[in-house]
Parts: sequence; C-alpha cells; structure tokens
Amino acid sequence: MNFSSLDLLLNVSQEVWKNSVEGAVGSIIWAGILIVAPAAFALVWISQKDQLTRS
Repeated sequence: MNFSSLDLLLNVSQEVWKNSVEGAVGSIIWAGILIVAPAAFALVWISQKDQLTRS
C-alpha cells in the first residue's frame, strides 16, 4: 500500500468517525428533548398536584 492509498484510507476513516460522533451526540440531545424533558415535566407536575391535594 503506497502513501496516497494510506492517506485516502485514513481520511475516509476520520470522516466516518466524525460523522458517527456527530450522530451519537445528536441522538443524545434529541433523546433529552423528546423523552427526558417531557418526563421530567410530568413528574414535577404530578408531584406539585399531589402536594396541593395533601395540603
């Protein structure tokens, strides 16, 4: 394998790695927006509602 082929292979691998990391970070952010935030809001709302009924 000559240097140009190795360089091409490393550049492609780096680009694939970068896209994979960006996709993983994006997935974590979207999971927080779509799942964690509404669940936290619902838990706080239920907790406050329960606290009001106990008073």
